[in-house]
Amino acid sequence: MEPPQIPPLARSGPDIEVAWRGPSLLIVDTQGWAGGHPLSGYYFRQARFLRSLRFELNGEPPYPCSRAERAPNELEFMYIYPPVERGGGGGSGSGGGEGKHGLLFRDIDLRLLYRVRPASLEVALWITNRWQEEAELNLGWIVDADYASVDEAHFGYREETATVDALPRGGDLIFRYRHPDLPFETHLSASGAEWTASSDRLSASFVLRRQVTHTLGLRIRSVDLVDPLGDAGAQRREERLRHWHRGVARLHAPAEAPLVEITNRALTDLGSLALLEGAEDEWLAPAAGVPLYLTFWARDAVTTAWQAGIFDGGEMLTDVLTFLVRRQGERVDPAHDEQPGRILNQARTDPPSRLGKTPFRSYYADFASPFMFIIGLGYLYVLTGDKERIRDHWAAAQGVLTWAREYGDRDGDGYLEYLTEAELGPTHQGWKDSENAVVDEQGRQVDPPLAPCEVQGYYHASLQYMAALSVVLGERRQGRELWRQASVLKKRFNQDFWMEKEGCIAFGLDARKRPIRALTSNAAHCLPTGIVADEHIPRLVDRLFAPDLFSGWGIRTLSTRNPAYNPLDYHLGSVWPVENASILFGLRRYGLNDRALELARGLYDLARLWPGGRTPECAGGYSRDELAHPGVYPRANHPQTWNQSVFPLLTQSLLGLVPFAPLQLLLVDPILPPWLPELTVEGLRIGDTTATLRFWRDDDGRSRYRVVEKSGKLRVLRQPWLESRSVGIRDRVGPLLRSVLHWKT
Repeated sequence: MEPPQIPPLARSGPDIEVAWRGPSLLIVDTQGWAGGHPLSGYYFRQARFLRSLRFELNGEPPYPCSRAERAPNELEFMYIYPPVERGGGGGSGSGGGEGKHGLLFRDIDLRLLYRVRPASLEVALWITNRWQEEAELNLGWIVDADYASVDEAHFGYREETATVDALPRGGDLIFRYRHPDLPFETHLSASGAEWTASSDRLSASFVLRRQVTHTLGLRIRSVDLVDPLGDAGAQRREERLRHWHRGVARLHAPAEAPLVEITNRALTDLGSLALLEGAEDEWLAPAAGVPLYLTFWARDAVTTAWQAGIFDGGEMLTDVLTFLVRRQGERVDPAHDEQPGRILNQARTDPPSRLGKTPFRSYYADFASPFMFIIGLGYLYVLTGDKERIRDHWAAAQGVLTWAREYGDRDGDGYLEYLTEAELGPTHQGWKDSENAVVDEQGRQVDPPLAPCEVQGYYHASLQYMAALSVVLGERRQGRELWRQASVLKKRFNQDFWMEKEGCIAFGLDARKRPIRALTSNAAHCLPTGIVADEHIPRLVDRLFAPDLFSGWGIRTLSTRNPAYNPLDYHLGSVWPVENASILFGLRRYGLNDRALELARGLYDLARLWPGGRTPECAGGYSRDELAHPGVYPRANHPQTWNQSVFPLLTQSLLGLVPFAPLQLLLVDPILPPWLPELTVEGLRIGDTTATLRFWRDDDGRSRYRVVEKSGKLRVLRQPWLESRSVGIRDRVGPLLRSVLHWKT
């Protein structure tokens, strides 16, 4: 009998461990120290408030034994001292004789816990004497600060530096950055012993008896005098985060189910990535990812929030939209690519951005985030049924459409074309925003202005959402006109972007309005937006799943047939889990269930390669026939925030969950695969109602559901998506009647 195939355990990136909470970030090496790896340190608002952080016992580092992530904001390390330095006859590492400082080998064990708070780092160290009757120990924390940004630390350059003063005060130590525009301080305070501070060390001596554990503490507070965040404010933020976690729906299964663990962990990660900055009603707006992007990116945040929205009742989405409304463009500012009505692209707080060395403190060059804002607003309404939230943001949404007409459509032809004006801004502003991302069928770079296909799709979906919301708010005439505009755009799009020979949608239109005939994942983005003509959908989907685009793990960003294909490049052949989740959603929208299951299996298997299911920002493009794992883009973040929304959306798609809170209605249409025979969703919030639903797969392969518990008047109805191409009237009427008979009021 052949042995069972066991999937590989993939690893990527540098040997670091990361913990975070709000704007605070800790990066240490695998031994638990900051100072060795160039990126390591304790950061606050993307500035490194502590570059070195390690401890010594009797003048030497202890020997690391193990490490663990206890929670997204907690790291734990185990050590022994003194280490075994020569082998004996009793097996690996067994040594004899006297160790150091009168201690036998492994006499002392140590447990180190890092706990990251919104504006501080708490360190706890437990030291236990396991053998000697009495041990004399000297502990020293070695510390320093440089206030480099994450990018500066990563790439090894500094935009601007200033003197760092070290100010010992008894047993405490303060580092002060003497930059006039960056008034930063790092406050260190140790506990559990009599400490002495110098310019780069906190030291203490104590005696430890046999089998006694001594507890020591170290607290590092980050102080930004321009916008201080004190203990009381940090506590309120953490309570808001706990409240969010308590309200999130969770998955359960009767037996071990990796999908359940992956999805629940992803939801925990999503909450942990909330930036907790700004006004209280913005705190849940998430960062883009760690360790490199602990800052706000609009399209990442809106995508994350809507893809996970059904699990948190739209709470995160609400905060994201509020954050964006308050930072909507107001003037024409080429240095920041700002225009009236435009939605923010990113908002960084790192030192170079605060000093104006880059335009990214408030930057607007992105053609996805304006329409993601409207899509997010429309989805928030179907999740909550709250008209007042729509009214609050209605002027901002109208402003986006005005921006699209007056600034987004550069030549007045009805399509949206981007061209960056900021000197340090990105060349490209579509879904693919890296410098070399846009190539033609010959692999040659295509220069802006460009009209990407997916941007037109986002625009189309936004027009439809705004048409529907106009009707909801009583503006029927405007609703009819916006729907007409969407229909006109869709008709023209399918004339100008459809490539009949290739059976695919063009990457975009170049500056001369010629189709860019490269085959890319951008075409797949058009599927969930509804812009693809019905007659083109079957051929488009078949083309996307051809071997040159579908790797078995997901749909590649660029066909392997393109001369520019590179499986480990950011947008020239890699696989992005986040866009594949949206594609999966689109497949289910049109009832293409076999393809949806195929893609879901690829994403599921991809996640199982990585510890905790945390897929990298973008995986490599190698197919399942080439390698045991797909490879990884070299600088890929993980966790990347919007990747943690992949499995909430994948679960929603497999279960066919379509909420419509205004009618107190939830549509379901489950298609459980063999690898997911049963699943319960507990605490699902639709409007003011909470429900628990159980789904299972019969022996005949049919998926069924039952409402286990609910509050309020929510009606659960089994129905395929309205646009489903795989069902007829009988497929709708039968489930409709059965659902009505089982409604509980």
